[in-house]
Amino acid sequence: MTVERGPREPSAPATDRPTGGPLIWRTQDVDRARALIAEVMHYPVTLRPLSEASRFAMNMRGMQLGPVNVNVVAYGPHTLIETGGLGAYHVNIVTTGGLIQAQRGAEFVHTPAGGQVPVIEPTGMATAELVDSAEVLSLGFERHAVENALEAYLDHSVQPLRFTGGFDPVAGQGRTLAGLARVLEREVRTPTGLFQQQAVASSLAEALLTTVLYATRHQYREELDRPAARTCPRPVKLAVEAMRADPAHPFTVRELARIAGVAPRSLQAGFQQHLDTTPMTYLRELRLECAHRDLVRLGTAATVTEVAVRWGFTHLGRFAAAYRTRYGRPPSRTHRN
Repeated sequence: MTVERGPREPSAPATDRPTGGPLIWRTQDVDRARALIAEVMHYPVTLRPLSEASRFAMNMRGMQLGPVNVNVVAYGPHTLIETGGLGAYHVNIVTTGGLIQAQRGAEFVHTPAGGQVPVIEPTGMATAELVDSAEVLSLGFERHAVENALEAYLDHSVQPLRFTGGFDPVAGQGRTLAGLARVLEREVRTPTGLFQQQAVASSLAEALLTTVLYATRHQYREELDRPAARTCPRPVKLAVEAMRADPAHPFTVRELARIAGVAPRSLQAGFQQHLDTTPMTYLRELRLECAHRDLVRLGTAATVTEVAVRWGFTHLGRFAAAYRTRYGRPPSRTHRN
């Protein structure tokens, strides 16, 4: 795969400008850009404009989603980034232009049309060459969050991950990872405020951590793919009791597994064996029961939206669809009756 490196028009003048919601920064000063990357993305870099220095520009907007640092960064028109260590696991997905990344002797070329995206490891020299005024969706995963998640799934300690090869963001399992990343990209570009809800933010961060582990190649991938050992009924009972005690709590599988005292995969296997469902499906059905009870009991004293949000449903369309499937009628009809 080749990446065009032809000249482009100079970037428009810009200045640093933080705003509300996801923060936005703009600068044409290389030193200021370097400082912003260290401050916002949490790693030191050397920036080298490879075209005229006067044409350099960096536009960055981003947010923090628990252990995941999310930024959409545009560099122009041709820039080389070098770092001696990121301190976190990083995934960089091009939205425009081209990106050439290298670490530990391997090189990866990626454009919006295709290519391979590596998971850059926390230690070791890494470079990224951005061409054609590239814009990149950059996800930084806190090292300990990734490794702790893996330990929870495997139920034993792990060594720092070594990722081999890259993933294809437009095909296979890599497409799922890229799709989740683009959900964050849309929120950064046009914020809805939904990610300020703890239940939404924690669930998506958990999904991203899990998907990175399952959609990429590393030394523990085969072990992850093996069927989990079945667990006894007691852990399932403990998880069920926790959910029934507080159905609105933003539980994750990892949190329920900690409560039950088993690995997440073992808890999931136990739910399948003893209840023929998954922990999250069980929680959703429990919340539907609670919402149905309130709609019947409260009538028009509370709106459908108020009831749905009270029981952890943040997407009203999905709530209505799940409710109709469970009770054979839309929640609005129960509400009127």
